Order: sequence, then C-alpha cells, then structure tokens
Amino acid sequence: MNKVYLTVDLGGTRIRAARCQPDGTIEARTEQFTRGEDGPDAVIERIAESLREVWPTQSTVLSIGVVAPGPLDPYTGLVFVAPNIPGFVNVPLRDRLQAIFKVPVVIGNDANLAGLAEWRYGAARGHDDVVFLTISTGIGGGVVVNRHLLLGSEGLAAELGHITVDCNGVVCQCGNIGCIESIASGTGLVRQVVERLTAGEQSQITDLVAGDFDAINVEVLAQAADQGDVLANDVFDRSFRAFGLAIVTYLHIFNPTIVVIGGGVSNLGERLFKPIRDAVERYPMSPRYACPIVPAQLSGDVGLLGALALALDPPPQRSL
Repeated sequence: MNKVYLTVDLGGTRIRAARCQPDGTIEARTEQFTRGEDGPDAVIERIAESLREVWPTQSTVLSIGVVAPGPLDPYTGLVFVAPNIPGFVNVPLRDRLQAIFKVPVVIGNDANLAGLAEWRYGAARGHDDVVFLTISTGIGGGVVVNRHLLLGSEGLAAELGHITVDCNGVVCQCGNIGCIESIASGTGLVRQVVERLTAGEQSQITDLVAGDFDAINVEVLAQAADQGDVLANDVFDRSFRAFGLAIVTYLHIFNPTIVVIGGGVSNLGERLFKPIRDAVERYPMSPRYACPIVPAQLSGDVGLLGALALALDPPPQRSL
C-alpha cells in the first residue's frame, strides 16, 4: 500500500493542508481561512477538517507535519504563542491532533521549517550546512548543521533576527536593543524613513504617498529609490550593509556552505543582495568563510514542504 505524509501550514490568515510524497510531490491540497478570532478550539477543528479533506482513501498516512508561527517546542508540540491567532497560547497542538487522528504528529516553527524546506527541496539542495533567512515584516531564520535542523535545548534556536548590531539602537519588539530585525526588516526600513521624514527631511516619498506616512511600505521605498531619492537609497544602503554584517556573524558561528534569503524584502533583488555580498567578501576573518548568498527558490508551498521535511526527520519527542 502507498505510504504518504500529510502536512499543515498554520498561519494567522489561512490554514493550508496537503498530502505529500517524500520527494516533495503534492498529491492533494486544500486551504481555508484561519478565523482565529473564533478561538483555539475552532482553529484546531479547522486544521482537522483540512486534514480530512486530503486524507487518502487507499494509502497509509505515516505522520503529520505541522508548521506554526511563533515560538514553540518541537519536542513536545506545545505552541507557546501564535502571532495573529488570538488566544492561541500554550496550546498542545501535537497532542490535540494525535488524539484525533491516531498517527504521529510533529510541530515546527515556520521560519525554521522554511529553511529546512529550502535545504531539502529548494535553493540549498546538496548542501550539508545551511543558513536560511526570511526578511519581511520581521526577520526569521533556520539553520541546518550537518544535514539536521538546529533546534537547541528548548527548540528555540536560530532566532537570527534578534542579534544586536547597534548597541545604541532602538528597542526591538522582542525587548532587545538594536536587533538586525529592527533595522533591516520591512518594518525597520519603514520606521527609519518615517522618523526622518517626521524630522523634516525632504524626499520624493512624501509625494508618492500624498503626505500619508501610514501608506509608506517597502514597495514605495523601492519606487523612490529607483527614481534616485537620496533618503530611500540611504536607508536601503545603511540597513542592508548592517544585514550583511549580521550575515558575516552567522558565517563565523555556523560556517555554512550556502546562505539562502527569502521573504518579501528579498524581492528587492540586487538592491538587497549586493551590499550583503560586499560585506561577506570584505569582513569575514578568513576568505575560507566565503559561500554563495542566494535567493530562496520556494514560495507559496514552502510551509507545506517544510512540514514534510520535518516529518521525514522528526526531532525526538517528549511528553508534556
């Protein structure tokens, strides 16, 4: 009998589920709105509904992999808090789903598993040691060491967006000071621009948003930068140089053979990648740390494939 894996991508807006082969082939998929305002029990029931929709009639389900947002414990399947899902706090998601379906369930963090997906199915295939970064509203990461996902003692490793690069910087949403997330994420880029405009600096950005600073986003900054705007280009240059220096730190710590960068801000292309590569060429303590810095290959299916990759090589599980 054919053997398959089921995967779930739980997000603040949507729940996606799929039936997968180990090679990454998706045989069936479904999607519905999370509607987190209805509470955790309702969200778990929607996850179960989605899994039933892709459940095979003539195959054996070996296990279910679930990618969830926010900090969680991949060893116990406890989700500490899921951003944008109200009340989803200290939810024993693994145990709840195992009780329903009577098959093994494994849970992983979304950024970690995006990195695992890129290693097994995407831009980092063939590499044993990988650093993955996703740069959008925030900055998340995943690290593969000797072909295994780095999790740490409590499953909280690889918070790569929260290393300090400016000891005199702003307080990050995590509570730390001067995190690279507070500088180079989409939120950090917009914050810097709004602060400088509010202080009276002149820029085409003001005209592009008709004076409504709440309308400023990364796409507006890129449009202004393409038109030669000094402010937009300065914020990009400074922020992405800092991001490059952060990546140099990751090279020194993890010594990967490739760095993969995804997320919405990575769509800026060479505007992001050139200052990063310049920093990586100039600042490592030895040229032997040099490695390719490449864009991610997976997009909409990265969560489902990350959950599959975790199900294929799950961490040791513990009881709550």
